[in-house]
Amino acid sequence: MNLTRRLFIGGLASMFACGPRRIFAAAPGAFTGGKPALAFGLLSDVHVALAKGGKALNPTYNTETLVKAFTWFRDNGADAVVIAGDLAHCGLAGELKARADAWFQVFPGDKAPDGRPVERVFVFGNHDWSSPGRAKAVFPDEAERNRNLLVADPKKWWSEIFHEEWTPFFEKQVNGFRFECAHWCNGGCNGKSEHFTKGLKEYYDSLKEKFDPSLPFFHVQHPHPRGTVHGKAVWGQDDGISTQILSTHPNAIAFSGHSHTSLIDERSIWQGAFTSVGCGTLRDVSVGTTGILSGLEGGCENARTPKSKDSAVLDAQKAMTIPDRMNCRQGQFVRVYADRVVFSRREFVTDATLCDDLVMPLPAAESRPFAFESRAAKAAAPSFAADAKLEVRKTKGKLRGGKGKKTAEVWEIVIPTPVADKAARVSAYEITATGPDGTSKVFGLMDPMHRFPLEDPRFAKPNLFRVACSRLPAEGLTFSVRAVTCWGKKSAPLVAKV
Repeated sequence: MNLTRRLFIGGLASMFACGPRRIFAAAPGAFTGGKPALAFGLLSDVHVALAKGGKALNPTYNTETLVKAFTWFRDNGADAVVIAGDLAHCGLAGELKARADAWFQVFPGDKAPDGRPVERVFVFGNHDWSSPGRAKAVFPDEAERNRNLLVADPKKWWSEIFHEEWTPFFEKQVNGFRFECAHWCNGGCNGKSEHFTKGLKEYYDSLKEKFDPSLPFFHVQHPHPRGTVHGKAVWGQDDGISTQILSTHPNAIAFSGHSHTSLIDERSIWQGAFTSVGCGTLRDVSVGTTGILSGLEGGCENARTPKSKDSAVLDAQKAMTIPDRMNCRQGQFVRVYADRVVFSRREFVTDATLCDDLVMPLPAAESRPFAFESRAAKAAAPSFAADAKLEVRKTKGKLRGGKGKKTAEVWEIVIPTPVADKAARVSAYEITATGPDGTSKVFGLMDPMHRFPLEDPRFAKPNLFRVACSRLPAEGLTFSVRAVTCWGKKSAPLVAKV
């Protein structure tokens, strides 16, 4: 299907009579009427895993949610499905085969039941390429393990499983739109500056057909392009090569995963010289607060301490458990119209809409409503209800660090949630404990609900902060709590003296 510029900038523009470039969030379905020029599912970090021995799937990492996501995409008219890496958890061929079985169960012969073709746009992530260590838990025998590693012969396994050629870079075209794709195929993961591939610039330079500036095109890779989605401090950025290349293409829309960061984080879409979109994760949604709270001793109390020489000591002082990361699994459905791209975001455990649709006007180069600077400047601070109060008490609790978990006295603070203004989604809470002499300690608490729809019944439950009494002065404490958004906007404090 060839799209002319006249068709591209015409079409459904009447829906935007009130000014399209002022609209970048909308109630689900408000801007998805009519047949889009292209529709596709968007996932990342599927992490299908084999159980020990390789005869069955690990029940925690099976394909149940994946089949559910594929089915929802199919029933909503997907022309393609994009997966931005980490198809297999331990980098094993049997895991990729299980992924393929899930696909062909929903799309036999790469087709929907109505006969329309549905394109696979899948790339490797670090788990697919560099997981020999994880694979030991499945195949302890080295020879058997090596026979089953994807990295040992990716061309062989990809051809056998997906019936198409594997190359480090490839292009797929769907309804006249181009997807430029880069597999992770260079070494392991360091989480900071991922040198995940070699030759990306040369690949783009080699493309014989130049990009039509009137149409968006899509770039797919596993790590986030450096300095784009989720802020400059997010874990799992690449080494900057994709940002360098795509910055010369204002009509590029990049898709990436790797960080497992929630789609509810408003920084999951970024616009600068190009557009970058975080894909969330279909497995193990992070509750991290990277770039939101910083300078805290040992990180947030309900998080793992960042690895350092002090981590064993600091974790041993913590009295809070890490929230369950497996009870939320996210994905998106993307519709491309003549004058806009609409991103609908979904949670597949409860089959619920995560939040408002994102509506990106086109051509992207003419308006950038998702630029971080302007959005942060306009963002509202959260607020607690006028009658909200902290409940503070001293109790007994288990400290979580170390092999022998010790019981200790802990301060327990019940933080009323949700905040009064639901539009200002809370990412974290900042807790300050001040002694009678004025000295204070600041702690952080990740909001585990920063992954779920506002309508989720778990929102009715208050957050709980717990800190070992030994970390604070014994008497005369004042606790204050502020709610913090992903933009760093803070509420007025709730205060309690004990």
